[in-house]
Amino acid sequence: MTYKKLSDIAEVQSGLVLSRKEAKFDSKQSVKYMRLNLRSINDGGSISEESLDRYLANEKLEEQFISSKDDIIVRLFPPFRPVLITESLIGLVVPSQFAIIRLRSDDVIPEFLGCYLSHRNILEGLAIRESGQASSGIKISTLSRVEIPLLPLDRQKTIAAYGEMHIKRKQLYLDLIQQYDLKMDAVINRAIGGI
Repeated sequence: MTYKKLSDIAEVQSGLVLSRKEAKFDSKQSVKYMRLNLRSINDGGSISEESLDRYLANEKLEEQFISSKDDIIVRLFPPFRPVLITESLIGLVVPSQFAIIRLRSDDVIPEFLGCYLSHRNILEGLAIRESGQASSGIKISTLSRVEIPLLPLDRQKTIAAYGEMHIKRKQLYLDLIQQYDLKMDAVINRAIGGI
C-alpha cells in the first residue's frame, strides 16, 4: 500500500490567534462572525452549533482562517477530534487551538481523511510520541507528517460512509443517555418530593 504525508496532499495550518484581530468595540469597520471554541466539538465527533461563540473582528478576516466545505478541523489538544466541515458549518472562524486541513489532492476524499484521523487514536498516538503523554497537544508540524494511506477511491468512499454512520449512531447513543439521565432525575425528584 502507498502512503503520503498529510502535508503532501493537504494544506495544514493552525487557526487564528483571536486576540490579534478582535475588535474592542462595535464600529463600522468591525465584522461579526461565529467561531469555534473547545466546547464546540462534542464527544460524538461533530460540531454543536449551540456551542459556537460570537466573534467581533476589527476587519474582514483572511479566508484561510474561515471554515470552508470539506475542511477538516482538528482540536490540537485532548480530546483530539477531527471534524469535517459541511454546508451548514461554512464561514466559522477557526481559532488557534485547532488545525485546519484543506485537501489539495484528488488522491484522498475529505470524508475518508477525517475518518482515518479519528481511527485507532492516531492523534493521541502522535501526542504520546511527541511529548511522552497523551494529555499534551499536537504541533502542526507533527500533524503534517502523518502518513495517509492512498486507498482506491471506492474503498475510501465505503470507509467514509461507515464512519459517517458510526458518528451518527454514536450521537444517537449519547442523546439517549442524556434522555435517560433526565428521566432518572425526574423520577428521583418526584419520589422525594421535588427537592
